[in-house]
Amino acid sequence: MLNTAKWFKHVTPALIVILTLMLLSPLSSAVMLHESYSCEVKSVQKLGDDGGLVPDEYYKLLYSDSTFVIDRHTGRMLGEPKNYSGIDQPEVIDRGSKEQSLKVITTYGPFVSIDYLLVQIYVDALDKPFMYVSGATIYTGLCKGL
Repeated sequence: MLNTAKWFKHVTPALIVILTLMLLSPLSSAVMLHESYSCEVKSVQKLGDDGGLVPDEYYKLLYSDSTFVIDRHTGRMLGEPKNYSGIDQPEVIDRGSKEQSLKVITTYGPFVSIDYLLVQIYVDALDKPFMYVSGATIYTGLCKGL
């Protein structure tokens, strides 16, 4: 006959550890999908005359170390730089997933220009790389889930 008290004495600590790990594993995963991300600009470059990327000194002074928050539902970048105007609003092309980047496009008119934001939310780290292209200027940096 099984001695239940003895069995529980040996199984209970292991069971508690297993259940704790199961409950905490989603919290420790870096590939969690958040509704918004706080992003910091680390680099500002532009397309050079030779076809390569060169530092954009003007926008670097304005936006280096600046922060913005991206909303996965609307695609809006709140802060600096931003990807919308009073008339023109961003369009979320892909909200992103554990396999795909968040992708947002804003089309401005009447003289057409396009902004493109990509956040690699699938990266298995707390910091998610981003790239924001506005005209010939390219902003890069890191985002954290909020």
